[in-house]
Amino acid sequence: MTTAAASSTITGALKKSGADVKPRYRTKTSFVAVRFDEAARGRIVFLPYGATLRVIGLSSCLPEGLEVMLDNRAYNVFEVDLLARCAPICEPIRAKGRAIGACA
Repeated sequence: MTTAAASSTITGALKKSGADVKPRYRTKTSFVAVRFDEAARGRIVFLPYGATLRVIGLSSCLPEGLEVMLDNRAYNVFEVDLLARCAPICEPIRAKGRAIGACA
């Protein structure tokens, strides 16, 4: 079970207006996801070990779920599964301008 602080990090960032946060995760184990077709019929699939998932938004089909992308396909996963079975991929922070050093 995940804590409220851990679960609010993803959903809270996605619910912010104008937030352009698209976190990425690497799966630590294979786990279940749901793939919906055009007729809104869900099919259970297993996401592979070592796959890179990009969170694209909140799931409109699963309560407490997220929509993730893998190989240009959208899957729906529960947030608790994502947090328990994946590791976040940290992006390096790039400066917008040049650093200015002070000389003494």
